[in-house]
Amino acid sequence: MPPSTRRPRPRPLRLPARWRAAGQRLAARRGARFARRHVLPWFGILLVAGVGAGVGFALAPGAGTYVGPLQTEVRVRPSLTPGVEVDLPPVGKVTFDTHRAPIVVTATIESVDVDAAARLVRSPQQLLALELTAADTVRAATVRAAALSLACGIAGALLAAVVVHRSRRRTLQTGAALLVVVVATGAGTAATFDPAALRQPRFTGLLSRAPYVVSSTQNALDRLESYRSGLSDIVRSVSTLYATAANLPVLGDARAAGTGLGEDVTTVLHISDLHLNPLGYDLTENLVQQFGVQAVLDTGDTTTWGTAAEASFLGRIGGLGVPYVWVRGNHDSGDTQAQVAAQGAIVLDQGSTAQVAGLVLAGQGDPVFTPDGEGTAATGSAEQLQEQANRILADGIRTWDQSHPEDPVDVALVHDPSGLDPLQGRVPLVLAGHLHKRSVTLHASGTRVMVEGTTGGAGVTSAGLARLADGTPLPLSATLLYFGRSGDDAGRLLAYDEVTVGGLGLAEVNLQRTVLGEEDHPPLTVPTATASGTSSRSAPAPAG
Repeated sequence: MPPSTRRPRPRPLRLPARWRAAGQRLAARRGARFARRHVLPWFGILLVAGVGAGVGFALAPGAGTYVGPLQTEVRVRPSLTPGVEVDLPPVGKVTFDTHRAPIVVTATIESVDVDAAARLVRSPQQLLALELTAADTVRAATVRAAALSLACGIAGALLAAVVVHRSRRRTLQTGAALLVVVVATGAGTAATFDPAALRQPRFTGLLSRAPYVVSSTQNALDRLESYRSGLSDIVRSVSTLYATAANLPVLGDARAAGTGLGEDVTTVLHISDLHLNPLGYDLTENLVQQFGVQAVLDTGDTTTWGTAAEASFLGRIGGLGVPYVWVRGNHDSGDTQAQVAAQGAIVLDQGSTAQVAGLVLAGQGDPVFTPDGEGTAATGSAEQLQEQANRILADGIRTWDQSHPEDPVDVALVHDPSGLDPLQGRVPLVLAGHLHKRSVTLHASGTRVMVEGTTGGAGVTSAGLARLADGTPLPLSATLLYFGRSGDDAGRLLAYDEVTVGGLGLAEVNLQRTVLGEEDHPPLTVPTATASGTSSRSAPAPAG
């Protein structure tokens, strides 16, 4: 079309400004009216339903059941951290990320039939029966717990609606809203449930310090692939733990928190051979906090090569918050010893002594520096070298005892338990490490020798890393020592708990208590040709 004949484009209709303002006010009033009549009421309904249901869920009782010898309480409740949790007081918690919907299923061990647990651990028939029935028992308890929680949640929501709205219509709407949410949550749980997550547990507490290895452990994986087998594995491990720990002997009249021992007790922790494994210090920190430990005794091999680059690992010492007593191991250099002292630790060497937590301690560092190889008992000239070092320690003990006849040395600390003859009959207790294998022996002289395993599971050593790659790591081990604090028992070892953290597939914690009687404390007798007589806690042994 020629430009002269092209029609002009019509102008848009422009309303007067006051008309536009009036229209905007009308739309705003209609929007506000819609919000007041439809949005706000339902928002209020959901808010009241959520608060009432939350109170109801919180007050809902759990469903009790026996799973083997374990009396367990199962609860089902809303949570922003969904999954399945198994609480194992006092050692920690196992969590499985089985679904994504905001529901958590918690199973808490309420009590243990110790006799039944012991029978279960010893009986293959009972273990088979447990495997066949445990899954159905737990499932039935979960269904009952879910029904109880749902009933209490709906009751709480309806009661809140009656109190707040005072309207039958609003109360019914509240119940309907909650029912829709419950159905949607249940559908989400079913849709996102992943049975394979039962093979991927997460551990907290002491359990989190256990080496959890899945490579090269086909047998463990085969068992965990079955829900029934995996559940029975959990029950068996927990039964073993509580069978040994739930009925621990009690000393004294009053019970000290966390130990089951009397209040008139000094608790110290013996660790050894961490070998740069941070899990060892994690375990140490947990034990210090949970058992009220008053001092930590470390018998060396904290590092592996004794280099300056390993100094950063020693920074955990000062953060424990209790006195830390240390003797040098054969993997620790002179520089390592200086760095440990710089962290505020009490370093014992050349037969030096220290008074810590009411105990008199004496120590001697390892006379050799051999950072390569595994810890083995010394023989030949190596054993003679250890014996010479122990003679220096024995001289230090004798000097202290002669100067303090009413308060002799209670504990001697060495690293290598070889060549201990000079110490026999000189001191009631010798603590050592080095061998990566725990042992306790009572010498005829009355000296008890306690060799710790490896608190670092052999850690960063060639052999330790090889075992880790093979799926056979050494467990983390430490020992809680309980000494009398006053009277005739002052400085005397009354009991000890051997703590072992390890296992493949499902990590496990074992606590084994030994209580010492009067017959376990024979008088000290120095076994030398020139010695005659005995020594007691008030009279040091004569020179040999």
